Amino acid sequence: MAKHLIILQRTLYKRPGRIIIETAKRFNVKLNIVKLWRQSIPSLAKYDGIVVLDGNLPCPDNKSYTSFLKQKETIHKALNQDRPYLGIGLGLHFLAWNQGAVVSSNYCASIGFTTGYLTHKGREHPIFKNIPASLPVFKWHDQAIMPPILHAFDVLATSADCQFEAVSVPGRPYITGLQFINNAASPREVKKYLAKDQKWLSSAAPPEINQAFIMAEAKRLHSETSRHFTVLFSNFINML
Repeated sequence: MAKHLIILQRTLYKRPGRIIIETAKRFNVKLNIVKLWRQSIPSLAKYDGIVVLDGNLPCPDNKSYTSFLKQKETIHKALNQDRPYLGIGLGLHFLAWNQGAVVSSNYCASIGFTTGYLTHKGREHPIFKNIPASLPVFKWHDQAIMPPILHAFDVLATSADCQFEAVSVPGRPYITGLQFINNAASPREVKKYLAKDQKWLSSAAPPEINQAFIMAEAKRLHSETSRHFTVLFSNFINML
């Protein structure tokens, strides 16, 4: 019997990406991609899990803020019902809020590619099965989970740019969040991020950011980032 996943997409150009769609098809997983700027979230009753993509955080006076609050409420209910969950970027922040953690300005904007390192718990966690202990990760944020996290999370991965690159709820390995967005690490997706987020980049990025270098890294690392995220998403599907 086919599994069913619901994917919540908040921002037009911050899409699931080819790997999520093709891997789901290979595992006979049916996807419902809900585009929150024009669709309401349906009942989650028939879904075996939920994927929450990265997205732009709206201001309270923005017309999209109501749908953001509805998304937050839905995710809260899903997690309290113990549904399998994969949060990517902003999706991780929804998970953090649910667990009572604080999300605030990171000590630096993390934009482009860096190296992520699995912790001891990360190397043992099923989401990172058959993934090397160090891996390239694509970053696009200036907000992050703040310490201390106490007993809210097991830390699965870290980097020089961000203390909490991947976390999981203790005893619930099927509930995981990623600060990095390797589903969007292909050159095609990176090009869209660079084009669409120019206003944010001008305010958040350090002056020395080199957009041409980020594109070159996306091309150089494409095979590796694609392979790793295919394995990671396959591992998540296997936990449904």
